[in-house]
Amino acid sequence: MTVFHFFNCAILTFGPHAVYYSATPLSEYDTLGTSVKAAIAYLGTALVKLVCLATFLKVSENDCFDPYQELLKSLIGL
Repeated sequence: MTVFHFFNCAILTFGPHAVYYSATPLSEYDTLGTSVKAAIAYLGTALVKLVCLATFLKVSENDCFDPYQELLKSLIGL
C-alpha cells in the first residue's frame, strides 16, 4: 500500500510537468544538457568551496563542538 501511495504522489507531482514539457516547444531545446551542465557547475563550485574551507579555516585542536552547550548558550543568551 505504501508503494502504491508513493507512485500515486509521484505521478501527481511530476505528471503535469512532464505533459506540459512534452506538449510545448520547450522540449525542442537542449534543456536536459543545460540542466546537467548547471548541476555539474554547481557541484564543482560547492566542492571547491568545501575544499577551501577545509584548507584555510583554522580551528585549534583543543576546540570541540558540543551541540548541547551551543543550544544552552542560545537559550540563555550568553
